[in-house]
Amino acid sequence: MRWRLACLVGCVLLLGFDLAAPSLDGRAARASTSVELSLADLLRLSTLVTVGTTAEQTSVWEDADGNRSRRIVTYTRVRLERVLDGRPPAGSDVWVRTLGGQVGDIGQHVDGEAVLVPLQKSLVFLRARADGTHAVAGMAQGHFPLKVLRAGEPPRIALSPAIGRLVEGGSPSSAPARALLDSKTVDEAERIIMGERRNRAR
Repeated sequence: MRWRLACLVGCVLLLGFDLAAPSLDGRAARASTSVELSLADLLRLSTLVTVGTTAEQTSVWEDADGNRSRRIVTYTRVRLERVLDGRPPAGSDVWVRTLGGQVGDIGQHVDGEAVLVPLQKSLVFLRARADGTHAVAGMAQGHFPLKVLRAGEPPRIALSPAIGRLVEGGSPSSAPARALLDSKTVDEAERIIMGERRNRAR
């Protein structure tokens, strides 16, 4: 009985140590979880849903946390090719701000952030920012790269194979947007998005 109690106490202490273990910069490391956003979530977070191709990029240092620290952010010019929802700004381009990037020899990666690859065509859910730029709504969950999967066919949304599929018989409104839109053409994605928009208007 005593050895079982000692084992239990030891496991609790070990677990507590792991949860509160300091990271390399001296702050406590904390576990984080990612919540899958539904299509309704993305539409609520976004002001513009568009298909576009990324052009030039520039990464710069910006102040953060009330000027107490600095971080790298990347600005990417996206050429708008087709607007699926929302009102586009004047002109045919938007600048999209994402966290992370590389300035000189220093690079920063932000888990969960959208990664916009130069010359890549994507369907993106964007949120207008006060400075006139846009952010990707839902970070990486609002970014849907398009690829030609079969010669002669239109491009389709091509996500990681790890993305779960919508369970047959499940509710599209509550399904993760990434499962709902994966493998769809732009036309198919637009119909799904417009359908969700009509449901929200009821």
